[in-house]
Parts: sequence; C-alpha cells; structure tokens
Amino acid sequence: MAAAGGGGMAPRNRLPAVRRRASVELGAVLSAIASQPDFDDVDRGILDATERLLRSRGLRDWSVEDVADEADVGRTSVYRRFGDRDNLVHAVLARELRRTLRLIQREIEGHDTLEDRAVAAVRTALTALDGSVVSALLVSDPETFLPFLTTEAGPLLEVARVAITTELSNWTQRPSPELAEAAARFGLSFILTRSTILPLNEPDELDAAVRRMVRPFLASLATPAGRTSH
Repeated sequence: MAAAGGGGMAPRNRLPAVRRRASVELGAVLSAIASQPDFDDVDRGILDATERLLRSRGLRDWSVEDVADEADVGRTSVYRRFGDRDNLVHAVLARELRRTLRLIQREIEGHDTLEDRAVAAVRTALTALDGSVVSALLVSDPETFLPFLTTEAGPLLEVARVAITTELSNWTQRPSPELAEAAARFGLSFILTRSTILPLNEPDELDAAVRRMVRPFLASLATPAGRTSH
C-alpha cells in the first residue's frame, strides 16, 4: 500500500470505522464450503487480507475499509465481490475448511486399508488445526465461536457424520451411522481442546498413537483388508 508522502495526494477523509463484532453463521459457512467459487487474484487477495485481520484482531477490530487497504484495492471492490464483513468471515472460514477437506482427501487416497486411511485423515486434520483461523478465533472470540462447536454444532456434526458414513460404505455393506457420529464427536473434541498427550510434532509417533486410538472405532466393523464390492 502506498503511503501518502510530502506533495502527494492528501489522505482520504474517513468515516469512523464500524467496530461491531462480525457475526458468524454456521449454515452460511457450510453452504460456502459446498460451493465451488471461481476466485480470481483479486478475490484471493481480499480473502488473504481478511484472514490476516482475523488472526490479528479477531471478529471485532476491523472494517471493510481495513480489508481494502490491506488488500490494496478499493472498498467498492470488496463490497461488490463479497458484500459485508460477515460474508468475508464466512468466505475465509469456508476456504480454510475446504482446503483441509481436500488435503485430507489427497492424503487418504494413497492408502489401501480403512485403518490406514483413518490414521491419515486424523493426522492430517490435527496438523491442519495448528495455526488455523478456527483456532485463532476460538482464542480471540470464544463467546461467538464456541457455540458452533458445542450447543449449535448439530449441522457441523451432520456434515461430518455423512462424510464418514460415505467413506465407511466403501468398506462395509452396513456402515454404522452411530460409529460415524462417535468419530465426528471424537474429532470435534480436538478442536475444542488442543491440549493432548498425542505427540503432534513427531509424525511417526503420532501415526502410531492415532492408530491405537482409531482401532476401537473400527473393530466393530470387522472389515476385511480391502474394500467391499457393491
């Protein structure tokens, strides 16, 4: 961003920045995850700027004009492409979660057994949580963000339950929705409480520890080594 120097253009007269806390709607984030937005470089720059502000200031202490300045674009460009601050927050969270889901899918595709795929999925998700926007907002704005992972987490659990059941259906003709929900709630607990005995910084030891954790979930399926044929 160019700073106004001597003899340059006078600084813009600004209205006081709006400092209300941006609101977050879980349904809007989940809908955005399901979409396939065709972001261009300007869109990505705006989302990158919003992400930096969310990490440094949380949901309150920034405005659309701050995003425009950080992204070095006009404020009207931000409004035209994303609308208000709430939509920007939803877009940033959806982008992060979409990236994590794609990363998990890429990691599990290289494994041939359900146990190996489960280990890869859990390990990848745990690693992605470190330094995530979700983790940052849980610290900066717990009163806003915690309900989406606790009392209002039903839609998120449903999405996770369906995804896990779909994966299980490739390995057994009778996938257990109860097992899928247990696994979803198990994963949610790691988002809420990052303190763990798992060796997060030791990949090989982490894989071994995760394997011991997921085996009880998979034992009830009594799955063969390979996929089922439907």
